[in-house]
Amino acid sequence: MKIEDIIKATDRYNLHSHTQFCDGRFPMEEMAVSAAECRMLYYGFSPHSPICCDSPCNMSRGDVPVYIDEAARLREVYSGRMEVLTSMEIDFISPDFGPHIDYFQKLPLDYRIGSVHFVPTREGVPVDCDGRYERFAGYLKEVFHGDLRYVVEKYFEQVLVMLERGSFEMLGHLDKIAGNASQADPEIESQGWYEALIDDVISHAVGSGVVVEINTKAYEEKKRFFPAERWWHKLISAGVPLAINSDAHYRDRIDSGRSQALALLNSKTM
Repeated sequence: MKIEDIIKATDRYNLHSHTQFCDGRFPMEEMAVSAAECRMLYYGFSPHSPICCDSPCNMSRGDVPVYIDEAARLREVYSGRMEVLTSMEIDFISPDFGPHIDYFQKLPLDYRIGSVHFVPTREGVPVDCDGRYERFAGYLKEVFHGDLRYVVEKYFEQVLVMLERGSFEMLGHLDKIAGNASQADPEIESQGWYEALIDDVISHAVGSGVVVEINTKAYEEKKRFFPAERWWHKLISAGVPLAINSDAHYRDRIDSGRSQALALLNSKTM
């Protein structure tokens, strides 16, 4: 079943979650139990993919067959009650490494999430700009020499190139850089140049035919979504299909923020 079919058929889904194979906090089986308790009809595992540089948040290639086998086992366990889907959140690092490369295309996945977390320095070194603001602020000062606009523009450039390369079905948290960038500059999302970057991503998303994720992971703590609510009207007007995912790393957050996002989205599309 395609993602578009799932999101049209029901709101009892979560297609973005993490477990012990990356930076998730609970085993796959415990996450599946919680998803079933939340009455999910479709539940997708999506560990952070193996990547071409060191990262404590990403799974190793050696664990990939073990992950795929465990997902298959759980699919059988929940057959008839909940569709368990096998996915991967694949990092786009460069034109030579992303969802489009043969390695990821040959994996037996139900769908692929394309996401950007790493921003290259001017020297081409990938730096993880997600996670805690304190770490990001250190990178901004020491590695990016205080040039916040460079970081933001380069982040969106990564998203655009990833969309051009294609070979994935869902775009993850398209403006995630705003989580940290807006703490460095609270007015950044109001800038005309920033909005132009958002418009460019939406245009590319339309052209690529991907489903765009509304990521609710930060809602409980920070009362914001990715993409930010201010951009939803652009996505709706462009006819982009939207999937609401919690990006759960904990078993008690499978459905976190999703009801609020669904209510908001429904109010905007009525």
